[in-house]
Amino acid sequence: KNLGPSRAADKQAILEPLITPTVEDAAALGRSLTAIRPTSLRFIHRRKRQQIIDAEKAAYIGAAKQVNMLDREVEAFEPTPYALSFAFTDQAGRLHTHQCGDWETHATFFRWSKTYGEADALRRLKEKYEEEYMKKGVALVLGTLAKRPRQWTLLGVVRLDQGSYQTGFQF
Repeated sequence: KNLGPSRAADKQAILEPLITPTVEDAAALGRSLTAIRPTSLRFIHRRKRQQIIDAEKAAYIGAAKQVNMLDREVEAFEPTPYALSFAFTDQAGRLHTHQCGDWETHATFFRWSKTYGEADALRRLKEKYEEEYMKKGVALVLGTLAKRPRQWTLLGVVRLDQGSYQTGFQF
């Protein structure tokens, strides 16, 4: 999706200050949110067992029942039939693998599956991330939860040009 010059600049201005070479560097700075520019990126998919999909549906239904009178009605949830994850190398050369918590990746999978079929949708996602994003620039947004302050979760995959923002780290 083309954001246009001003939206892309806004995204750049918001994310560039979050960038650190590693999650360890982010933790040392006291952060619970960071962005990493990977030196390598691999999109991984594995078909889920039906029991896993059923459990995800049931968990969502249970959470949706907890809405209060001020909440809007929650739409039906269809879990992605594949476990999606990313393996990446950080700026220190360490390899990490994280489940994909990026809702746009899952939404794109469903949209492309309707148009191209599941196998081609997965192939297109792999090309998009591993080739296009790595060539043009990408940042992985990672965060921690209060319950697990040392466990980093992949929250988003963002197409982000290499910027001029300087953190003192070499990229």
